Amino acid sequence: MTKKGYLIGKYYELMDSKKESKIAFYTNPANARLESFQIADQLYYVGDKKVCIHLIDTGEGLILLDSGYFGTTHLLVDSIFRAGFDPADVRWIIHSHGHHDHYGASEEFRTMYGTKLAISKVDAESLRKYPHRSAIDTSEYPFAKTPEFDYEIEDGEIFELGNIKIRCVLTPGHTDGVLSFFFDVTYEGKTYLAGMLGGAGVNALTLPYVYYNERTEDPAHQMLGSIEKIWNEPVVVHLGNHPGNNKTLQKREKKLAEGGNPFIAPDSWQSFLTELRAKAEKIIIDNKKLDEEVSAIVCD
Repeated sequence: MTKKGYLIGKYYELMDSKKESKIAFYTNPANARLESFQIADQLYYVGDKKVCIHLIDTGEGLILLDSGYFGTTHLLVDSIFRAGFDPADVRWIIHSHGHHDHYGASEEFRTMYGTKLAISKVDAESLRKYPHRSAIDTSEYPFAKTPEFDYEIEDGEIFELGNIKIRCVLTPGHTDGVLSFFFDVTYEGKTYLAGMLGGAGVNALTLPYVYYNERTEDPAHQMLGSIEKIWNEPVVVHLGNHPGNNKTLQKREKKLAEGGNPFIAPDSWQSFLTELRAKAEKIIIDNKKLDEEVSAIVCD
């Protein structure tokens, strides 16, 4: 067996270990439902307990950042209505990266409401050449399909709609085409910078994932470079693309229990990036060790 074959086998072992929990989720996605809530004047959380989805009211239509898992469109539609908006007013869904858990409802929104779909040019090209990088084949959702995207975003591009300007920054690592988003929001008469690193999961940096996805650059080193690229962004409203990134659920509970707005948190951004950098550095060490171990027992 070759090194590539061995490591891809390890990838499938990891996916098999998650199969039961994925099936349980798709059996009743409503178990992950979360009541929508407001973060800032123009910004709402309409995601669930597993994947973040943020709604931005531009004054000339709505933007969603990501659309969650397949099979959860009903939860998203309900959340948007409960936030006080009409899903038919969603003009754009901008995707943080090209994994299926972030574009699951997108095609249905296009069908129902004419919503346009955007993603980075890098990930759009990646998915055309390497469609398995979406991880759809291990999603356990029988009707999963990657949508066609209407618009491909370049690094540093300003995506503008109504009174909102979203600066989109290419931050590879989790995928080659991760986008991070930066835009101004207001709260109680003050303006703050909201920011999101569009892909922070570190499993994607490990060797089994690297070999399965046919990554040509080391994603752990990519992520370290991306962290440096956005380190000095003066983010005050730190958003996650999964709730654990910015402690979405804990901040929501604190908001409900104590009032105030725990999402106005100037220290959250660099604290998160510091922890993420340490994880990426550890994976570089672990990948080197695993590579040496595998090389000793298989043929190249």
